[in-house]
Amino acid sequence: MDDAQLKAVLAQASRLSVTGEFGQARALCQLVFQHNPGILGALQTYVSITRIAPDDPVLARLRSFATATHLPNGMQSQIQFLLGKALDDIGDHEGAFAAFVAANELAHVPFDSAGQDRLAQAVLQAVAGLAPMQLAACTPRMVFVLGMPRSGSSILSQILGLHPEITVLGEVTALGQIVKGLDPDYPRFIATLTKPRLAHIRAAYLAAIAPQAKGGAILVDKMPENYWLGWLIPMLFPDALILEPRRPPLATCWSCFRNDFAQGHGYSTDFPALWAQYQRYLALSDIWRKRAGVNWHILLLANLVAAPEATLAPILGALGLEWRAEMGQPEKARGNVQTLSKWQARQKLDSAIADGWQNYHTRILARWGNMLEPKPQDPGQ
Repeated sequence: MDDAQLKAVLAQASRLSVTGEFGQARALCQLVFQHNPGILGALQTYVSITRIAPDDPVLARLRSFATATHLPNGMQSQIQFLLGKALDDIGDHEGAFAAFVAANELAHVPFDSAGQDRLAQAVLQAVAGLAPMQLAACTPRMVFVLGMPRSGSSILSQILGLHPEITVLGEVTALGQIVKGLDPDYPRFIATLTKPRLAHIRAAYLAAIAPQAKGGAILVDKMPENYWLGWLIPMLFPDALILEPRRPPLATCWSCFRNDFAQGHGYSTDFPALWAQYQRYLALSDIWRKRAGVNWHILLLANLVAAPEATLAPILGALGLEWRAEMGQPEKARGNVQTLSKWQARQKLDSAIADGWQNYHTRILARWGNMLEPKPQDPGQ
């Protein structure tokens, strides 16, 4: 197998992992390993869709690679992330914790936390000064799933998408891009907003999502970072439902810290910075929720996986829909899951999805507890 063939096989394995064909994707990764057991792309795909067993040769390989000192920091970081996930799978939480810490130290990127504070305060001030304005309701009916990454948005969207009358668009960046295109200075954009500009934004957004919408009457836009736009959504779509999945703050932050985002989310490589970002998100979303009123729903991940029908009953009722039995079986879903949750979102609903972070609770507090003040208490606690 030459380089071009290896590249093609890797690309196919990645596509199959996104569509949930995990067995076929693993088989292709194993084929690549026969030719070169150290190809990072194959290791990443394989580990992300496999519950690693103690005797899996990939685990031994990762342990060996993790001791290499000649590799560039970026590659060492990726290996440590993979090793951490593999060690977590076999229950070695102490080893996994050390690997995730090492991975983030190697991947660390500068993040202007103070600048984010200033931006959040400027946004809050600008929104508070806005004159009341709102467009009339229109079709399609929109549902926005937003919040911090790793809070359960992929699982929530996967369950909703199993209803035959709901179309999940995935992580759509259109709304944020349209706003930025109108004015890259976000607080200034807010302060100068007019009703004609609102109409322009909505028309541009609906045009942007039309290819994915395929004429669906109820559409789910699952872009977590839309929490920055939570004040704007009810002005554009007054009957839109806004769903905010939440977990305990430490659970969300740990899940961000232990995952390799590759790009974006620069705050995630430093736990205190990550904790501060969570507090900013919480401050923004709590104010936007009060503005939105009854159309904004907080959904606790623990409740969603334990009692999905009861948890989603108010949401489905507001959409004029009823629960369908297939919604409780996300492991049978088809279609693409492009996010880091492509494996978790296709598993049977189980409390372990929400509770696994507790294996690291005491370790998190022992390492960073004195830097995590104030401790936010939210409905995910």
